[in-house]
Amino acid sequence: MSEEAEGPPVQRDIEVRHLKVRFGRFYALRGVSFYANKREFLGIIGASGAGKTTVLRVLTGQVKPTSGKAYVSGYDVTKRRDLISLLVGYVPQIEHLSLYFDFSALQNAQFFGRCFGMRPPEIEERARSILTILGFDEELMTKKVSRLSGGERKRVSICLGLIHNPPVLLLDEPTTGLDAHLRHETLNYLKELNYEFGTTMVIISHDLEIVDYCSRVVLLENGLVSQFGTPQDLIASLPGKGESLKLVLSALNPTIEERVLSIPGVKYAANAGRNTLKLFLDDPAENMLPIVRHLNEMRIPFEEVSLVEADFFDYFQVKPWKKSQETGESAV
Repeated sequence: MSEEAEGPPVQRDIEVRHLKVRFGRFYALRGVSFYANKREFLGIIGASGAGKTTVLRVLTGQVKPTSGKAYVSGYDVTKRRDLISLLVGYVPQIEHLSLYFDFSALQNAQFFGRCFGMRPPEIEERARSILTILGFDEELMTKKVSRLSGGERKRVSICLGLIHNPPVLLLDEPTTGLDAHLRHETLNYLKELNYEFGTTMVIISHDLEIVDYCSRVVLLENGLVSQFGTPQDLIASLPGKGESLKLVLSALNPTIEERVLSIPGVKYAANAGRNTLKLFLDDPAENMLPIVRHLNEMRIPFEEVSLVEADFFDYFQVKPWKKSQETGESAV
């Protein structure tokens, strides 16, 4: 049970309801709602100014909502701020904010673990367990943080966020500044920690790469939730229910794209590479031949039309805008 009768069910580690945050006359959040169940991997995605940082500051008790509610593990973050540091682990975007560079990874863990009242042997065991999953050997565990690479420092920061075994780990842009292979490596480590410890992961990011690791996604735009759901359900909500037609043209420009979009049945088109579009329409397999006929009738030269799977990047390009921006209400 939640601490309050009106609180969320305990299977949800994150619950945000109609949240609004105003700074002066500016609304950073304009009524957003979303949730993450226990053990889930939630991605909160948006461009700069979308409201991601404000959500994070509310969930960590730094900012009080203007209206609406936010819960962590069933507790209202505005009424039980004393519990937030125990319920939430936090990994900042910049490691300088969370690491002592003259300490080793294990020494950092000892310092932060004691802040939570943990005993040194307990901290040592917990830190070694986490760091081992994060790919650290004895040499890396005992090396000064100042001598570690950027990716290794990020992993130490993740260890510190988990040191007190919180039910929720909040990560602010955890892949920023990392090379492509290190970004995927870091996300794989987080997925393993999510599985091993059952920690609910919440990643704040502008990077669509994280979606492949998420069980649920929130798209924030201008302080509103434009889309929310599982990646699979969002992709399946497009015409074609997860399938599309790949159209490779001899040439592509705005005029040609506009003509392709005028073909009966084509509802959306997403750029998919050089001279290539993905077309979204109902029953793409059955409508492939009619599309080919229309292209020939319109004398639009093409090289290939084939049935392919849609992915989240396609969805992000063509997702239907709801009327939330006009009404100022959340689209959840």
